[in-house]
Amino acid sequence: MFNFNNEYKDIIGTIFLALSIIMLGYMLVSPFNQMIIHIDEYFTISVLNFPITDLAYVIAHDVHPPLYYLLLKIASDILTIFGIGFDKIFIYKIMTIIPYAIILILSVTKIKNEYGYFTAGLFAFSMAVMSEFLVYYSILRMYSWAALFVVLAFLYLRDVIDKNDRKYWALLTIFSVLAAYTHYFAAIPIVCIYICLFIYLLLNDKEKLKYWFISAICGIILFAPWIFSLTSQLTSVSEGYWIPEITFNNIIGFLGYFVTPTRNFYTCIFSVVIFVAIIVYTATIFNRIDKKDRFYILCGLIAYLGTIIIGTGVSIMVRPIMVDRYLLPSAAILWFAISFMIGKIEARKEFIIVFALVLIMMVAGISQLNSSNDYWGTVNMHREAFFDQISQDNDSIVINDGGNRMFYMEFSNKTDMYLLSDQYELYGYNLSELHDTFDFKEISKDELPKLVKENPDKNIYIICRNTDFDKHIKTTPVIDKGNPIILKVA
Repeated sequence: MFNFNNEYKDIIGTIFLALSIIMLGYMLVSPFNQMIIHIDEYFTISVLNFPITDLAYVIAHDVHPPLYYLLLKIASDILTIFGIGFDKIFIYKIMTIIPYAIILILSVTKIKNEYGYFTAGLFAFSMAVMSEFLVYYSILRMYSWAALFVVLAFLYLRDVIDKNDRKYWALLTIFSVLAAYTHYFAAIPIVCIYICLFIYLLLNDKEKLKYWFISAICGIILFAPWIFSLTSQLTSVSEGYWIPEITFNNIIGFLGYFVTPTRNFYTCIFSVVIFVAIIVYTATIFNRIDKKDRFYILCGLIAYLGTIIIGTGVSIMVRPIMVDRYLLPSAAILWFAISFMIGKIEARKEFIIVFALVLIMMVAGISQLNSSNDYWGTVNMHREAFFDQISQDNDSIVINDGGNRMFYMEFSNKTDMYLLSDQYELYGYNLSELHDTFDFKEISKDELPKLVKENPDKNIYIICRNTDFDKHIKTTPVIDKGNPIILKVA
């Protein structure tokens, strides 16, 4: 058995880094950056209409923490203060791509310097093409930032193990807290990391346990200001939430989600089988890897599986809270652990076998990119075209279902916008308090027939989550796929 020449690994890693830079370029020019492709993006846009001083209060009435929205609001306010003209949708989307640019910078600096070109390149490329990473770099949601903060915490986890420097403990703490303030399912892999670190230090380096306790306590203190909002959100979720029941197919999909979306069920099964084969094969060489490296690899695996176990367990025993995209942050550190592990294999045969198996998984994931883009793009392109059409139509009336917790004000240039007042509050405010922020009129379902009768020449549309309007008015679906659906009053 002889060592595999590291020059070959460097060449492979360099190729992956070059491909990653190309992927960043594609993100910047992707058609997805010119459109809204996810229902929750409308929520993001609508809450950013509020002043920054009200934003935490508004977000507290949703089910997520506030950091992502604050980042977008600060960026847009800075551009406004300096009088810089900009398309705010495009700027918001660029803000969502920035985490990948930072991951690339980390890959060609810290990761490359400490772990080599191969680990840096494979990790950077996986962050662009695996599962739904590519789509979520152009969606106005917090997943890319959550993944970035979890990755940074995981990188500095290794530094606190290797080095006696308090600054690395501080960085681990800061990025862990930022992850928790970005998405609650980014906090779960962080908790898994801290549990793994505690066990490792207890067994191998008890002197550092005092720093672990200081870090954990500081993290709790820094997150404490949001605890009351979190408690309120948990109460809201326990009373009713949109996430469906967990099924066996969901669980299989979760296990394979780090490679491909769960809707590609057979690709998920294939990916899980290949990954199990990788684990079984590498188990035979695991003891030859340095003890710290073994811990680091296992920690990445436990963080991903732990997130699935905790999310699925709560969903089954309490209330469904788990959807596949919530795994993106933990999937990021699993891919770093995979990239790190392969980079540590020195024997030529073993490297080729494991790398080939990982390539098979990557090809399986990449093969689904086009179908994933079609899934996100086709219905949404029709929806955006519809919104563009009615926003310029003086003869249109749009009625929005307040249950969506969002407005479509970006498209109401010439359209009369109504909000169903059967929901008495929105974003934590009474509807009467929102008229200064949004231009809309209130209407109840019982008043719909009168509105239709008084506007016989108008095109009247309803944007909603369900079609429960039959007992009030007759409607026909304009767009009945995806969420929200759009009805036209017949």
